[in-house]
Amino acid sequence: MTCAFETVTEQWLSGFRARTAAERTPVSAHFELTRRCNLHCRHCYLTAAERHGERCAEELTTAAVKAALNEWAAAGVLFLTLSGGEPLLRKDFADIYRYARELGLVVTVFTNGTRLTDAIADLFRELPPRKVEISLYGATAATHDAITGIPGSHAAAWAGIRRLLANGTRVFLKTVLMTANQHERADLEQQAAEAGFEFRHDAAIFPRIADASPEPLELRVTPETAVAADLATPERRRMWRKRIEQCAAGAPSGERLYACSAGITAFHADPFGGLSPCLLTRDFLCPADDRPFDEKWRAELGKIAQVPRRGETTSFTGKLRGACTHCPAANRLETGDAETEPEYMRTTTRLRFDMAMSRTKEE
Repeated sequence: MTCAFETVTEQWLSGFRARTAAERTPVSAHFELTRRCNLHCRHCYLTAAERHGERCAEELTTAAVKAALNEWAAAGVLFLTLSGGEPLLRKDFADIYRYARELGLVVTVFTNGTRLTDAIADLFRELPPRKVEISLYGATAATHDAITGIPGSHAAAWAGIRRLLANGTRVFLKTVLMTANQHERADLEQQAAEAGFEFRHDAAIFPRIADASPEPLELRVTPETAVAADLATPERRRMWRKRIEQCAAGAPSGERLYACSAGITAFHADPFGGLSPCLLTRDFLCPADDRPFDEKWRAELGKIAQVPRRGETTSFTGKLRGACTHCPAANRLETGDAETEPEYMRTTTRLRFDMAMSRTKEE
């Protein structure tokens, strides 16, 4: 049964999304504070040189970060995600986080959990984030640490998680499903449930963004394995079926190729002052310069929404739309063309559609 408050809230959110999209208000920012990381994950979309701090000296200063946050908040940004790399490697992370919260921004933090000290936990207790999303890659230390390349990283992550648990911080555990950890997905999900955390997995692995290296793709699970995990329970099948049916009932988003929120209500900021519509696309990168954010938002970041489809039938336009989890930017990374879908993605979408729409006896 849905209570009246939930209905009103959902109606308000739906109207809010529609209004901000119609007005092209930038309400959501994904801020990559650094590309440095203390882990060396095998599937990472960053290069080893980026993770090791190749461009550390070019990172925005604390003052520059605060100036950017001021501009974004004035332009309408409400939701802010602080990510990396590992964002807590920045010595000024606490200062930046506090400043963002005191601006009134609703903040989510993406972290590997290993840098969650008592001081950070106390900060989150004082100024609660919307949530802290922590990436774990195995239910056991052996699996997790083999993927991260750092012995002890599993134990360090769980120590950080327990600090947040003790403080009442909302924690969201997530993993990337890959050949190296697929045997522990269910156990990891069970651990999250026992701790009272929300959990999700994702089989999406991309080529490295900077050099387009396909090396991470070697860790992909089969389409069959990915879809079986996505639809492992009747509840998940019903969720996907509902999404597919809702998408089928609605019309495709006009002739736009990039039919998402990128450049419409959302953008990505890199550690060096560059802006782009989203993390995955570098085709619309707006490099750092002295122009105000408002000008870049109006003149450049919206160009992605002006790219038309060529007209081919793809997973983005046909009946499979609701079962599709990839995007033109992901296509571009892997095939060199935004409308040319990798066979892996095409197959996974078709399998997800077929399995979600087939009703089993238990349902």
